[in-house]
Amino acid sequence: MKSVLALFFVLSIVSCASVERGTRTELVGHWRYMDKKQSCDYSFKRDGSFTGEVRQHARLVSKFTGRWTVRHQVLLYTYISDAFGRIPSGATDRDQLLEVNEDSFLIQAANGDRRRYRRVR
Repeated sequence: MKSVLALFFVLSIVSCASVERGTRTELVGHWRYMDKKQSCDYSFKRDGSFTGEVRQHARLVSKFTGRWTVRHQVLLYTYISDAFGRIPSGATDRDQLLEVNEDSFLIQAANGDRRRYRRVR
């Protein structure tokens, strides 16, 4: 019985790791969220780096770089630079990944807002 439980435990850990690798692979690419006030673009690279920008009423207000990863269905960001100085170097952010597919992903931000990012082709 102990060996069955140990096997189950190991398989569940391996399964979680492969889901995160799959999710991470699916997120590689250029994505955009838009509403009536702002747009936000992220380009996630395979090497764990990202670039992005935020526009408010079509005016560029932030242009940033950083590192990203996925852990336990949470998208984690660490910002390295922002050309406008709005995001300090070393700042972190986290969004709960609710859904990921080929064309879009849905996050829930720390403030509870949900945003759907669509793949930019």
